[in-house]
Amino acid sequence: MICFNEVKLDRGNYSCGKPGCNYVVHVNCVLEDDELYKVIEEEKQCEELYEKSMQSSIIRFIEMNEARKATTIQHFSHQHCLVLADKMEEEIDRKCDECMLSISTLFYYCLECPFFLHKTCAELPRIKQHWFRQGNAILLFKGFLECNFCDQRCSGFFYYIGGWEMCLRCAKVADIMKCEGHQHFLFIDFKYREKCNGCGKRCSNGAFRCGKCRFALDFGCLTLPHSTLHKIDEHKLKLTYDDDKEQIYCDICERQRDPSLWYYSCSICDTSAHPERVLRQFPFVNDGVTFPSYYHNHHHDLKFFRKVEGYLECFHCGKLCQEEILKCEESTCDNIIHCECSD
Repeated sequence: MICFNEVKLDRGNYSCGKPGCNYVVHVNCVLEDDELYKVIEEEKQCEELYEKSMQSSIIRFIEMNEARKATTIQHFSHQHCLVLADKMEEEIDRKCDECMLSISTLFYYCLECPFFLHKTCAELPRIKQHWFRQGNAILLFKGFLECNFCDQRCSGFFYYIGGWEMCLRCAKVADIMKCEGHQHFLFIDFKYREKCNGCGKRCSNGAFRCGKCRFALDFGCLTLPHSTLHKIDEHKLKLTYDDDKEQIYCDICERQRDPSLWYYSCSICDTSAHPERVLRQFPFVNDGVTFPSYYHNHHHDLKFFRKVEGYLECFHCGKLCQEEILKCEESTCDNIIHCECSD
């Protein structure tokens, strides 16, 4: 279950001791990297690790319904109580403040301020054992960071794993998994440095690859939203994995698109576009999040805003600002720049 090649049981192996589980690995594969395993002499140590991974993010259950579901909770990350709901009162694309993906299922929300969590995100453990590194992965609210795995700048929550910061979208990915864009199981290969089949870029942080064919995905493509909204189309655009057309163009940038790579599309309107054009530069950042001064050249902290009111000029390039801008927090300073001008 590491290299996906046959294990000859008569030559020794490591296997799971739980009844009914047939997880088995080569000795050399499991011992190849000493950062990926931990020697445990007694079964009691396994139980202690499991208990640590069950520390809930929910501090207190305040109200329960007849089905014993928690309808009001206190979450460690928020000062107010959170209430369970199954749909939004308004038809808006509201994102979860923990994973930064759109909310479409059960969620908790705050009655006093705009704060939302998927039910599944609210129930994530504060401390867990993660397949990436042995030792505790600790759930933290960081405000704004760049994920070390998908390379996306994100607001929200991260798991801190031995010096690495992993956004929740990456943290939810299993080491062996299936995705809609491929028919076989994919497994993590930290040494993989060839091209990703989703975006065509070379994988710098390893990849999830197939053991049966030459297919691999990096963290960035594996964690793309399955659907999203964009002003180019009135419907939700769906992540699409193959195209039967020989030549096609992106309806946003109007440049030629590689039909072998992943893209977003609307089957009703025949719209198609590059993922980076649909999602733009900061798809996982909330309005009002502060960008620290080391991310830009301005001497004050700047706040991120997705849309601009009025017609303001960028202090850097002089062009009008319309979308994705950074604005100074100081009342005596009216500095405003395009996000792409901040790098």
